[in-house]
Amino acid sequence: MKIWVVSNECSGLSEAGGVKDVTYALCENFSQNHDVTLFIPLYGCTNTDSVRFQNEKELEGTVSLCSQNIRVCFSKANLISSGLKIVFIKHRAYSEKKGVYVYTQEEEKENPFHARGMGHEDVHFLDALLCKSVALYGTLIKKSEIPDIIHCQDAASALTPAYIELLKPEYFQKTKCVVTIHNAGPAYHHEFSDLNQAIWFSELPWNWLTDSMNGQRVEPFLIASKFARLTTVSTFYAKEITESENSDYTDGLSRIFSERNIPVEGITNGIDYFQYAPEHPEISLLPYPMNPFDGKLEGKIKNRKFFLSLCKAEEDMGSKKMQSEKFQNYLSNFSRYGFLEAEKKSVFFVFHGRLVWQKGIQLLSEAIEKLLPDNDFLRFVIVGQGDPQIEKRLEDLTERFKGKVVFFEGYNHFLPRLSVAACDFSLLPSNFEPCCLEDFISQLYGTLPVANATGGLKKIIDEETGFLFSPNTAENLSSCILKAAVLKLKDSETVENMIVWASNYVRTVYSWEFVTEKYLKLFRSLLKSGRSSPLSTQSR
Repeated sequence: MKIWVVSNECSGLSEAGGVKDVTYALCENFSQNHDVTLFIPLYGCTNTDSVRFQNEKELEGTVSLCSQNIRVCFSKANLISSGLKIVFIKHRAYSEKKGVYVYTQEEEKENPFHARGMGHEDVHFLDALLCKSVALYGTLIKKSEIPDIIHCQDAASALTPAYIELLKPEYFQKTKCVVTIHNAGPAYHHEFSDLNQAIWFSELPWNWLTDSMNGQRVEPFLIASKFARLTTVSTFYAKEITESENSDYTDGLSRIFSERNIPVEGITNGIDYFQYAPEHPEISLLPYPMNPFDGKLEGKIKNRKFFLSLCKAEEDMGSKKMQSEKFQNYLSNFSRYGFLEAEKKSVFFVFHGRLVWQKGIQLLSEAIEKLLPDNDFLRFVIVGQGDPQIEKRLEDLTERFKGKVVFFEGYNHFLPRLSVAACDFSLLPSNFEPCCLEDFISQLYGTLPVANATGGLKKIIDEETGFLFSPNTAENLSSCILKAAVLKLKDSETVENMIVWASNYVRTVYSWEFVTEKYLKLFRSLLKSGRSSPLSTQSR
């Protein structure tokens, strides 16, 4: 098959959230036996060192956007590591961005109205330009190069099937489209605020837009459902977002999916073990190798000791050792608040992720406040960045509970992995979670997840590969944290057996090799049936 993958992000190129990992894994695995091309914008933050541009004239064309003719260029390249074919979509609106979805601290300094963490003010222009450009590319190439399948990743690329439909049958007569919903939560739909905005930016037919409304808003995922098969990133999440009672967590979208019987197929994400391999420090980015698969946890103890050396009180951080390049790899781009004092019986819990409401960080803050006054053996590590108000609350916690809570604000590739590998348990109190990669990474690094039983987190097997609690309250989270900690202190052998089982389970059951085959099976069925969506005949 000829497969085009359309995404805003990809590991090693432009990185933001979990979509990057899925995009990379799908492209690499599809490429084993199929002709795959990744379409992605060329941002100002794109790592071009990882690609080799082809020495041929760039293709150019024009798309109509906001009543203007917009010139766009296409630059072909290959990923150096694997040869994956890439088509970069080039326009100033992309190249001036230093972040994929939000403004960076550097951009805030240049323009105070572009506050760090704020979404791009021209997001609808960026999305429409991406989707229209992919369709335009099909009019500039030979018909023999037209794809069989176009696989779009999340809301930013969800309008692509509609633009492909407008060019049938001349250009994309046999092409089928799939749109994968990575997150249907509030603020992740890239929806148009009203019909007028949708008409202005998309220039799609009026009846397509009016039939895709959620209240006053126009939903890209509903537009996509007319011309593409919808999938999402876990079987559990597929069930949740097609049940009307979950409308609060999807901003009304699940109610419409339910009322219209719009199918969403769940294919649970995998994990590429060889991007994390804990026995190889050059891959894992850990200071010491570890092998939880065989129950050998000596490396975990060494990594914890190294991590704790990064968490010392300020007066103990002034030695030359602390200024070494090895230490700076882990501390760069982070601001640290608080410190940790470790005792022999201390039990370590880590939260790593975006500091936003979805991730349940406010519940974790409440749980910490409940637990620490009476449980002196607990230690909490928080690594991430996001909502400034949440960041401030976490800073306050480090002051209130000195030596028991440390908060690293920022991001790099080294410290998050080390913090997870060094702790006993990882915390995932998400209010909703489409799939989650953090539980996989934790399990590979011998760290058992403690999670709310929602969406993709339900793939954790309670008291076998981790711990689940429900409903999602600070009280239930506190109880589950305490249960895990007490088990660790009183029955460490059981916990070690769980670590071995969990790490091996994830590595085998959730290999991308098996996950990719599920997508390919779906692609083949679409090509055989001749229809992308069961609603496609009603959409014209």
